[in-house]
Amino acid sequence: MSRFFEGLVIGGVLGYMFGILSAPKSGADLRKQLADGSEDLYKHASDSLGDLRSRTGQAVSSIQTRGEEVIKKASATVQEKKDQLANKFDEITGQGAKVLVEDPESATSG
Repeated sequence: MSRFFEGLVIGGVLGYMFGILSAPKSGADLRKQLADGSEDLYKHASDSLGDLRSRTGQAVSSIQTRGEEVIKKASATVQEKKDQLANKFDEITGQGAKVLVEDPESATSG
């Protein structure tokens, strides 16, 4: 999008300059018209740049918010899986200890 905007501005400036320079006018009239045109162009570019900055800021903020949400969800999922594994490990080690307590002969004869 920015390349398009650059091309549009440069094309507009070049077209404007060619149109002014090819028109039959006196030097004073030409300088006045160039000054007026450059002021208008500056105002338009400044407004467009302000709008672009605003949209960019909103996009960055939106991306940050989404990123934070994804990180929170991923962290919650990792914690949930970690808890599940810890519970499973506790369950398995508890079963092993139970077998040793209930049948100590089978554990040593193995």
